[in-house]
Amino acid sequence: MTAWDGKVFSDALNEDFLEDLNTMDEEDIVEAVTDACRVVVSQDNPSEEELANGLAAATIAAIWAGAPYYSGEIIERYPYIRDLIGETFADLSAMASEILESVDAEEDVDTFLEALA
Repeated sequence: MTAWDGKVFSDALNEDFLEDLNTMDEEDIVEAVTDACRVVVSQDNPSEEELANGLAAATIAAIWAGAPYYSGEIIERYPYIRDLIGETFADLSAMASEILESVDAEEDVDTFLEALA
């Protein structure tokens, strides 16, 4: 069993999304993460890439809210994840919780959900 954050951040469908966030300032990062979550919760049938990006965004939001991360090497590539730890955004947290509650995987997402609560 692998850690949830490692799985979601290493998903090839998230590579461009995560790299694009590296080029943005903090305000735009928060907006892009929120938008990625909003796309998933507002559609009945998001595309595979939209869902993957939404899962990554929800995981980022949970880490910002205090969830521990286990994939330090991956986090080093995306410093905005670590830089915004301690920041919480009510709307983002609610959408991220909704997305993570729907996860049906071997990996444990409970610590991420607890941080968003």
